[in-house]
Parts: sequence; structure tokens; C-alpha cells
Amino acid sequence: MDRTFKTVVGWWYWILIFVSSLLLFFFFWMHDTILAVIMAILVIYEIEMLIHTQYVITDDGMLKIETGRFVKSFTLRVEQIESIRMVRSMAFLAPALSFVRLEIKYKGNNKTIRVQVSPNNKDAFISKLKSINGNIVIIK
Repeated sequence: MDRTFKTVVGWWYWILIFVSSLLLFFFFWMHDTILAVIMAILVIYEIEMLIHTQYVITDDGMLKIETGRFVKSFTLRVEQIESIRMVRSMAFLAPALSFVRLEIKYKGNNKTIRVQVSPNNKDAFISKLKSINGNIVIIK
């Protein structure tokens, strides 16, 4: 059975949504249509990521990283994973909504690739990955 892990949502993401919503209301109130539409699109994008960012470990040994309808899902084989380590990062383009993340290092297309995720139950997430690929190195 597939196992789904939702993302941890950090305080900064809630502030981002709050500020974006305030700006949306302000631009709407000031009848600045173009900026109001831009802010509405941004708020919808932020809420979409909030609701749909998750990490699915499938029965056939795949890790699917999903971040909503507006961003393409990413899939990798758990056997490709070399190591996992805890990091603190402010990279906004990572599929994680928290500054405390797990950095997954894996082999893909003859090169080493890193992706950062923030599952809500990090220990269970790592255990599930290690049950599929016992060669994963956990870096403390």
C-alpha cells in the first residue's frame, strides 16, 4: 500500500500567505486591477501548494514528490537514493514548505542530484525509504 507524507508547513509560509492576501485586498480596494489579478494568482498558487504538497512512497519502490497542479510532479526510484541528511535551507524553489528539510541525494542521468523535502513525520519517512533501499546512508 502506498504511503503518503504531507509536508510540514513552516511559520514563514503562513506569513507569506497572510501578506499576499493583505496585498490582494489592498490592490482590490484601491481598484488596481492588474496588481489585484497578479496577487490573486499568487495567492491561489500558494494555497494550491499548501494543500497539495506531499511525498508518496509507492509499493513499486518509487518516491513521488507532488507540489500541486501548477508544478509538475517529480518521481524517482528509491534504489537511486544514496543518502539523506537534515538541512536548514531557505531555498524557495524546493518542494518543501519548511526551512527544516531532508536533503535526498540520488544518482540520476549519470550525475548526482539533490532534492529537499519536508515530510511531516521525518523518522517514518526515512524508515519507509530504508525498508525499500537498505543502502541509504543517513548523515547526521
